[in-house]
Amino acid sequence: MSNALLQWHDFFAAVAGLSGTLLGLLFVALGLNPAIMADESPAGMRVLAGQTFHSFLVLLVIGVVGLVPDDAGETLMITLVINGVQGLGSVAFGLRAVRSDPDPDWSGRQALARVASPAAAYLLSFWVAYAIWRADADALGWLVGIVLFLMMGAASSCWDMLQVIGERNQRGGS
Repeated sequence: MSNALLQWHDFFAAVAGLSGTLLGLLFVALGLNPAIMADESPAGMRVLAGQTFHSFLVLLVIGVVGLVPDDAGETLMITLVINGVQGLGSVAFGLRAVRSDPDPDWSGRQALARVASPAAAYLLSFWVAYAIWRADADALGWLVGIVLFLMMGAASSCWDMLQVIGERNQRGGS
């Protein structure tokens, strides 16, 4: 497993660099309109911002942990399990929060669609962790799926937030 992880070094470095950059850009986007995080803003919008932050942070952690030298996979396996548990908890909490949002743009099917990609990534994290435990180096290829699910979900969420920020600024509101 150590040799297999070594072959993935460039992938982990790219994931860590890209997710760290996008995490910083998310802070810039939220800085454009910090009212998004206020208690009086739609619960769905706050959940979307939190989910996006969490996805980029998980990607950053996976990238950095994958760069740990001389690891036989235990660190990555434990990280994937922790991220899976914490991520599914975050998705469940987010769904519960947006169900109470009276704004139809943030509740219902749209809320479910926004959490489908991260939920798939967190479930896949468990499978990859199990495969690492079995010393199945071929299963490392599924890390690409985790990254794609989290990255696409977070990028889509960022786009939605930027649209809302743009619409609010165009209306002159916050």
